Amino acid sequence: MSPEMFFIFVCSVLGLIAHGSRKKAWLAWVIRGFIFIFAGAYVLYNLVPSPQETEYTRTVNLVVSILLFLILWKPFRSLLSKVLTVLDGFVSLRALTGPLRHKMTLAASLVAQKIYQEESIPHMNGLFCFIVCFGFYVGNANLSASGFAIPGIPLPMPITLQQLFEYNGLGLITVSAFGCGLLVSRKFKQTFVERLGWQKPSLKHLALGIGLILFSFFYDWVWSLFTHSTGQGMAGQISAYNAGAFHAENLGSAALLAIATALCAGIGEETLIRGAFQPVIGILPAALLHGVMHGQFAQAPILILQVALWSCCMGIARRFTNTTTTIIGHAGYNLCTTFLFAFNP
Repeated sequence: MSPEMFFIFVCSVLGLIAHGSRKKAWLAWVIRGFIFIFAGAYVLYNLVPSPQETEYTRTVNLVVSILLFLILWKPFRSLLSKVLTVLDGFVSLRALTGPLRHKMTLAASLVAQKIYQEESIPHMNGLFCFIVCFGFYVGNANLSASGFAIPGIPLPMPITLQQLFEYNGLGLITVSAFGCGLLVSRKFKQTFVERLGWQKPSLKHLALGIGLILFSFFYDWVWSLFTHSTGQGMAGQISAYNAGAFHAENLGSAALLAIATALCAGIGEETLIRGAFQPVIGILPAALLHGVMHGQFAQAPILILQVALWSCCMGIARRFTNTTTTIIGHAGYNLCTTFLFAFNP
């Protein structure tokens, strides 16, 4: 089992325990105890110097450890809820829609939808998973880097169908569903339709999804005008990476890889980021996680920011529609770009 799949397994089990605490209160102390022990072990691990770790990595690990201890303290969770609620009020455009559409004051609009429930054990568990996951990816990224350097993995490094299915597809959907209480506090329909937003798309949603595909191409084109003009050979390096990651021998295998990427990565990432995390922590934190999850850009902060801002736009679209709409946009974009990367005669 890969480290990523092991983490997904642990988070899935914790999600079920957290939702079980709604009926059996002692399970809440299992979650609290696990977070405390994990945070303590994390501190002890980071006290042992490692030649592979830089000062930057150690700083990230220290911040993660502190945050894990703090989320066990209710006043901190209450403060965090207030901060995330106001932040999401701006990012989600409620600061505009509230006064304009609902005749609300700006202050009322910003707090109209509470983000992060400090009393909820499932929310505490979700925050724990978010902090650990975010810290892991940020720790492996070089946020002080400039330009674009391929990560320390030799090219080509083709993405396999097994990887797409196990991690991006089944893995992310599973941890999202169990994290939302599937079979414990919610039934199948309640989990996927009501909570994760897998709703039957209307013609309007389908049109909006297609619009998101077109927007994504336009967004990438605008960013390329900036990133490719830096004079650091970024365009050639990105092309080289994509050619190595999405490699296919012929038209048929290129089409299969494109479909698998569209379905697995598109559905899996949207279900996790937009369906599971966004209602708990808000649009911006979920989008930032989406950005750093793209480890191929670990040495290129500008590209991590590019993904994160795009993800914010998808999050806003999710706020006004459902996860199905953003899945259509994300999967459709993945389908087109992956096929172009893989089939390049």
